[in-house]
Parts: sequence; structure tokens; C-alpha cells
Amino acid sequence: MIILGIDPGTARMGYGILEISPKKKTNLIKSGVLITTPDAESHKRLLTIFKDLNALVREYSPEVMVLERIFFNTNVKTALTVGQARGISMLVAASSGMNLFEYTALQAKLVLTGYGRSDKKQMQEAVKKSLKLREIIKSDDANDAVAMALCYIIKEHEPNKH
Repeated sequence: MIILGIDPGTARMGYGILEISPKKKTNLIKSGVLITTPDAESHKRLLTIFKDLNALVREYSPEVMVLERIFFNTNVKTALTVGQARGISMLVAASSGMNLFEYTALQAKLVLTGYGRSDKKQMQEAVKKSLKLREIIKSDDANDAVAMALCYIIKEHEPNKH
């Protein structure tokens, strides 16, 4: 099974593609960040995200998308743009026939570290340890996306772990 984790944003959208092998081993296939041009009009940025996300889906054929749910944001402008990026992600999931799961960052932190207020460094280390990687995933956006996918795997496929 291939899982696509998403940390939504219109400037930087983190993604992580994980695979659960038939022996229930979780492997990181790819992670990265989709970046849009800062001076582009917002509708063109959304189109770029749509195209780039669709390209990833065509290449890796994930069965599940795991999207970070935003539960509050003090900056209204940021909340709106993140909401737009979430909408694009949902559209890609629906049009590709993927199952969609959503978790908050707090849920992912709790599942991966046991503490809902873990900082970025603690989350990077938790992802590294969980996937038995040699190094942390450098981009915070990509690491957050991988953490979303891991949260899904642990909650849905390893319920006794959390």
C-alpha cells in the first residue's frame, strides 16, 4: 500500500510518500516540497500545486492521502491560503479515487512522540527513528508530511502501538 502524506500550504506544500510492504514494514519512498512562485497570482499558485500534486499521484499511485487538518490559526490570511491548499489536495484525492484521512499536528505529535506539544526537532527525530533513517528529513514541511502518513499507519494499521 502506498500512502501520500501532505502538509498543506500554497507557498510550500510538504509531501511524503510511504509504502507498507506485505510484511508490514514501512518504507519511505520519497519526500519533498512543492514550491510555488511568491509573486505569482494566487489562482496560478493553486494551479501549480494541482499540477505538481497530480504528477506525484500519477507517478506513485497512492491509495491513501493523509492531510494535515488545521484546527486553529491566529493569522486569518495564512488560514485561508492553507485552506485553499487543503482544498486542492482534497480535489486531487477525490479525482484520483484515493481514500482521505485527516489528522491534526497535535494528533501526529501525540502518536509519534507521546507528547502533543513536541517541537520540530523532536518530530524530526521521531520520524527518523520510526523509519530507521540515517538522517533526519531536512525540510520541516516534508518531515511534517511524512509524520502525517506515519500517524495514519500507526493509528489505522498498528492500533496497539498508540
